Amino acid sequence: MTTSSTNQKAAQNELTGTLSSVLFLSLDEAHFFNSINKFFHNQFNGHKVLVYKILDNGSAQLVSENGHAVANGQILEKGVGAAGYIARTKKGYFSNTVERDPVFNLEAQLGVKAELCLPISADGAVIGSVHLQQFDNVKDFSRADMTLGVAIINDIKAPIQNMKMYLAAKHLNESLLKTIELKEKELQQSRTGLKVQDTYLINEKEIIGRSLAMKDILNLVDRVSDKDITAFIFGESGTGKEMLARRIHCRSLRRERAFVSVDCSSLNEKQLEAELFGSDAQVGMLEAANFGTLFINSIERMSLSIQNKLMQYMSTKMGIKAGSQSFFKSDVRIISASTKDLMDLVRENAFKEDLYFALSTIVLKAPALRERKEDIELLANFFLNNKKEAHAQKSFSPSAVKALAEYAWPGNVRELQNIVERAYILAEGTIIEKLHLDQNVQNAEVHVVVEKVAQVKAQEFALVTLEELEKNHIMSTLENLGGNKTKTAKVLGITVKTLYNKLHSYGIEFDKEA
Repeated sequence: MTTSSTNQKAAQNELTGTLSSVLFLSLDEAHFFNSINKFFHNQFNGHKVLVYKILDNGSAQLVSENGHAVANGQILEKGVGAAGYIARTKKGYFSNTVERDPVFNLEAQLGVKAELCLPISADGAVIGSVHLQQFDNVKDFSRADMTLGVAIINDIKAPIQNMKMYLAAKHLNESLLKTIELKEKELQQSRTGLKVQDTYLINEKEIIGRSLAMKDILNLVDRVSDKDITAFIFGESGTGKEMLARRIHCRSLRRERAFVSVDCSSLNEKQLEAELFGSDAQVGMLEAANFGTLFINSIERMSLSIQNKLMQYMSTKMGIKAGSQSFFKSDVRIISASTKDLMDLVRENAFKEDLYFALSTIVLKAPALRERKEDIELLANFFLNNKKEAHAQKSFSPSAVKALAEYAWPGNVRELQNIVERAYILAEGTIIEKLHLDQNVQNAEVHVVVEKVAQVKAQEFALVTLEELEKNHIMSTLENLGGNKTKTAKVLGITVKTLYNKLHSYGIEFDKEA
């Protein structure tokens, strides 16, 4: 390296060192980007030097022009112009034939002839871009200009990193302030009786069922809906406890207000407390549901600590926000639900007795699907063709209907819906056959036969010989299966050949099955 180039390098380092110090002195964005603009304007002496700030949504805003800060500058949408190109590629770029370069389509319309662009970046994040523009063909940009520009950016990496962190923190703070503002607006609306946030408004959904069990529960639900009392819904998973809660709300005097649902099983204790009671940074569900209904599902999973807070709220209609001493007031009807009998938990000291009685002014038992067999075919047909055009609808074969009716449905209505929707996909034609159903449903008939045979044997058992007992067992199983020897052998756990030999020994002859 020559003495001249060494001196130039030293002078350049001194200048960028001064710039770095200036940038470190302030976190003012306008000052930061404008200082960079002035430096590049002095170094390159271009016709125009622009600096854009890259916004969080990827768009770019003009913040400085020829060393002067620009307030409320033009905003380019994400990907537009050279600024969009730099933000996307994170690399510098120049062209001396702007009018023929698609990257500079926007700039060419403004009369720019040559342009050099550089990303203001650190750690792979672009926070801005510098644009040196020429409006005549007197000066061309070169690879050396690009190298110099990149070197300048590298020399001020530290203050760029500093500004990057500041902008990230500023964006986070602005997001939090917007969230708080939105929640405060929602709270104010609920307190003044104005429109509740549309998210929490619901319409009643049809509950399908004509069985006596469903008629009884729906009759009870309708009788208590307009009584402003608490209700506890007990039932197995998948029996439609939330559907019953929605019906109560939609037929109550609170139907024009919010219906809010919280599931205790999906949140840890800290999250559940914040979700129910809110915090200084968020509105809780007991506030959001003001003058409406709060449905608390899986309430057996609620910790004793939160049970105490909920009991206090129900006694006073006032709650304490999580992690705070701030109070709130609201008027909420609470409907709770569980798959467990809460009285058993009360006896085990796992649930507060006073809270149980406060929650269960009325107790509703959601019937299991096996207790409403008459509704199975009705529900299955509804799930099969719900919201489908006439030409896309399908139907069940008699064997499929029989299998659905004989299955025990441990997962209740939710399991039925899943199995029916799966069968619709598997059936290529318009008929849902038994083979399209889940394997557990297909095997339901065999289990029913085994149970019937066992019951008959228990009733008919007497002091008989082992040979007679075996013969009676084989013949009754064969009869229950309609003479189907393949199924009979499967249930008995023997081969078809063995079964034929047994029948032959009893003096019974059959035509062999194909």
